[in-house]
Amino acid sequence: INENTLKYWESEVKTNKIILQALKDVGDGIAWRLFNYDRSLIYNMCVNGHDPGPLTLNQGLLTELHSLGDYTNDPDVLNFVYHGITNFLLISDLTISLKNGEYQFIEVKSGKPRGESWKKRLERQEKKADNIVNLANKGEGLSSNVKVKIRKVDKKPKTVLNKLNTLLESMNSYDIRTQIFYSYLAIAIINFEHVSKDFSFDQRLDKVYKQIKHQKDDLIVTTNSVENFIFSPNRAPLSVHPFNSETIANILLGKYFVYYFFNVTKFTQEIEKHGWKVFDVINTCSRQSKLDATSMFSVKKENFTLSVPPALNARSIYEGLAVESLIAIFEDAFKTKSIGTECALYLGFEKERYVWE
Repeated sequence: INENTLKYWESEVKTNKIILQALKDVGDGIAWRLFNYDRSLIYNMCVNGHDPGPLTLNQGLLTELHSLGDYTNDPDVLNFVYHGITNFLLISDLTISLKNGEYQFIEVKSGKPRGESWKKRLERQEKKADNIVNLANKGEGLSSNVKVKIRKVDKKPKTVLNKLNTLLESMNSYDIRTQIFYSYLAIAIINFEHVSKDFSFDQRLDKVYKQIKHQKDDLIVTTNSVENFIFSPNRAPLSVHPFNSETIANILLGKYFVYYFFNVTKFTQEIEKHGWKVFDVINTCSRQSKLDATSMFSVKKENFTLSVPPALNARSIYEGLAVESLIAIFEDAFKTKSIGTECALYLGFEKERYVWE
């Protein structure tokens, strides 16, 4: 194979990977709408934590699709999604929502007999599915092997998504635009369609970095839209964001590059203004660090402590979830003392859907 042919096929592979990931993001969005943006339930659907990979045309796929077809004709079925088109639905093969408000998680079984290891794996899958059924329909079950009751704050979360959308819609005429949304959050958007050969990423992004860093020892976390294309339970898929379809496609396909600057120090100071002590702030983040699955910090009021879930940390960065919305969760947990061996799982708000619809 000559060099030009090799470069061509490398380009084709990269292009198709980007398109595949964009399509899976759309599949994730279908599932998020099916679950009515219930982030606590969605979080637990990601328990396996592994991308199932691309679909393969085999007998198992055909059996699953036939089963899906049967449910689409069931008069009691309100909505459905096939897990194979998503990144995160890793328990069972199909999710069915019924008109009575309940969910069913369907594991499509092959009629072909198999060995003992397969039977044990099937038993584990059924156990996980039963747990998800309880979380979905009763609001209680196991999360990371801890008994929980899903509890949501009866509020609409306050975010900067509408303001971010306005910034994105103005990008057609710019190579880069930046905006500071809070004293601790800044976002830069680069439009590769207008980037010239002499465009300096470092110089332009350094300027934003210096604007968001108020004190010499401030802890700054930076991340971007490219690093987080693959779904995680800590971030909503782009396809459900309250942006127009062209904007979403521009981000998913790489025309727009979104860069986030988050001042952890300033953010925790804003929390402490509401009477909560912040402690155990991660000290391994640097400008080059990526976010991991650990909690960014914990909070304390009187003798009550709460480790802030990674999903809430991520929302503060990617969605600009306001401090006041976080405080509403902290205060609800404090009043109900919902932490312990049998604890409450706080990842959402009762009026979550009004952010996305």
